[in-house]
Amino acid sequence: MVRRSFALAAAFYVVMAAGAAFAQTVVVQNAAPASAGELVLNGTSVAKSTAGADGLITLNAGARGLQPAQTLDVLVWVDDCVGSRRVVIMSRVEQPPPADTCRRIPIQGVFLLQPVTSMLIDLSAVTPTVRVRQGPIPEEWLRPVVPGEAAPRFALAPRGLILFGGGGLVSAGDLLAPACGNVTTCNSDDRAISMTGGIGVWFSQYVGAEASYFRPQPPEASGSGDRFTFNSDVDGGALMVVGKAGFPVGRVRIFGAGGMDYHRATFTTTETIDGAPVTLQWRTEGWAPAYGGGIEVWFTGTVGLYGEVMRIGFKGDDVGSSEARTDATLTSIVVGGRVRLPFP
Repeated sequence: MVRRSFALAAAFYVVMAAGAAFAQTVVVQNAAPASAGELVLNGTSVAKSTAGADGLITLNAGARGLQPAQTLDVLVWVDDCVGSRRVVIMSRVEQPPPADTCRRIPIQGVFLLQPVTSMLIDLSAVTPTVRVRQGPIPEEWLRPVVPGEAAPRFALAPRGLILFGGGGLVSAGDLLAPACGNVTTCNSDDRAISMTGGIGVWFSQYVGAEASYFRPQPPEASGSGDRFTFNSDVDGGALMVVGKAGFPVGRVRIFGAGGMDYHRATFTTTETIDGAPVTLQWRTEGWAPAYGGGIEVWFTGTVGLYGEVMRIGFKGDDVGSSEARTDATLTSIVVGGRVRLPFP
């Protein structure tokens, strides 16, 4: 019994020691030497320190931080005060304390705070940036950049303006079903190569928006009967505007997207009846839902690859006088590249 009690006590000590060693730690980078720093967690000042000659302020909440197994979704602000910087971390459902005479700068994003969370606040830009690590901050994050050397490796998929382009396959679904009608000897190629490109913005590592243009090669259908043959194709594309939600895991970001697309498509059927050719053509356009998801992998802070699957609606009426109507949903699989622009 004594041995068992001793073992339990030892295990409890190890767990508590580990929690204390990795309590919430905030490191402020590129602060003015000898300037003061303060960490406010949920309205309570939990740590104060002073910047060294290297411009680092280390603020450790210690026992005043989160308790074991406690987690919070938090917002972060940096208060720019005379001769000091104050980092304010609050549950997203709580209001921060007044900034007094300081200039309060919000950091975009909602962050997961755990007992082992560390944050690096970089003051080198006009708007401070944050890196989050569930564990101790890696030494390479703190290494100063020497002119002529590569910058320390980034930790999270980037935010900001991003150009992208790619290609893949698209399944046309029921897009060509009206072309075949009730003809039994009709063959339709409902898979085609597609291309896409556009521009997006990640306001934080978690929330973004995107505008793109999607264009497949014209899918085709052909058939014949006792006295006729025909060939049909659909030529068109869609402009998509979607909102995005992502979750970064290091340099990888898993994301979902949802919004609307506006399509324009021209349907052309060339038919030969008893040797006489006839051409029919109509065009539809309209709005429809677009949604999907994918994954992106960033090799550097500016270059990455992505893959995604999207469901793209082609729904709309004829822009002419006919009663033609498009009502189909295409499935697109795309692989491509992304490049982060150097601004903002």
